[in-house]
Amino acid sequence: MRRFLAPILALTLIAGACGDDDAATTTTTTETTVAETTTTVSDTTTTTVGETTTTSSTLPASPILASQGDENDTVATIQFLLDCLGYGDLTIDGEFGAATTAAVKKAQEALGLEATGNPTEDLFAVLWRTCTQARIIDPGDDPVTVIGYADPGAPEVFPIPLIFGSTLTVQVISGEGLLLLVKTDDGTPLATVDGTSFPVPASGDYTIEVGTEGEPGMFTLEVGVTSGEGAGDWIITTDGVSYKGTKFPLGTAAGPMITKIFEVLGHGVRSDFGEFDTGWDDPAQPGFRGILIEGMAFLFFGPTPADPGIPETFGRFRYVGPSFDKDGNPRPAGWVQTLSGITVGNTLADLKETYGSSVKPGSDTVGHYYRYASSGKEVCFYFGKTAPTDATQIVEISTQCRG
Repeated sequence: MRRFLAPILALTLIAGACGDDDAATTTTTTETTVAETTTTVSDTTTTTVGETTTTSSTLPASPILASQGDENDTVATIQFLLDCLGYGDLTIDGEFGAATTAAVKKAQEALGLEATGNPTEDLFAVLWRTCTQARIIDPGDDPVTVIGYADPGAPEVFPIPLIFGSTLTVQVISGEGLLLLVKTDDGTPLATVDGTSFPVPASGDYTIEVGTEGEPGMFTLEVGVTSGEGAGDWIITTDGVSYKGTKFPLGTAAGPMITKIFEVLGHGVRSDFGEFDTGWDDPAQPGFRGILIEGMAFLFFGPTPADPGIPETFGRFRYVGPSFDKDGNPRPAGWVQTLSGITVGNTLADLKETYGSSVKPGSDTVGHYYRYASSGKEVCFYFGKTAPTDATQIVEISTQCRG
């Protein structure tokens, strides 16, 4: 990091006098100089000239980021920081005019920097560290350029509102050793497909957090959001499912969960699900029950007869398509899908192309599957009783393999 260090001249003067003797004077300086000191003793003036030579080093100048007449995203960011700290009542339009020059000079003077009117990287760093106002990113149809300052001890955080089904893309244009995370409102990192694309599982307020492993310095990002048109109403993840942004996490208590499902759908059919009806034959065997809704099975585990105090919880979600709505009309393709867009009807080749080596083959009593795991949890894609080829279609997706 290049920081502006104001030059400091250290000058120490030691003077002594005794009776009518000549005065002795010692001068020390950090520059090559000739120092002249006048001392008056008993109406006698004595002048002593001392010369001390030392070496001095010149710090590299901080790069100038912009000057009057420029019009770009860097100027807009500087205007934001100046306005944030009260150095000027600026219109943040990216146009470097006289008002911006005056605000830069005012900031430089206040911070003890040379008042050139040309903002430098050192000035940017000081303004960034001082401004506490959040810079909200609100991209439209076109990507936006985001300029900031990365510091190992204090990552820069940009709030960004995102809509369910959309995809956030963050490209690093400049900056070394950056650590980039997209987080939900509770601080959970958002999953990414390739390091730059982040499918949005629920509408809400997210943040883009930028830190660095190396030296502090400026960075430039390009941030874009694609619309959620065509995204499934239901999104399957390794820790649960979402319906149009409403999250149903695995492990949720059954009662509130069932109520919530029917509330968001406005309809539904409650029934038994034979495969998971154990009949309570074994005192150690947990109970299972299911709710079928238009081709989807919400499966609830527990409690056990031996320990009825254990609450019944949401344990698994299964989707077998195609599905139909309550009036018998077929649902559109992709009505239920994963964050990456895979749904019942996609082929094994589609699955491999999307997830690569992150999916592994296996089989159980139900059939052959490919398993995708993340953070110790899983999504299983079933292909039927026969070992699949690349052309074989997915016939079921489940938040847990059933072996």
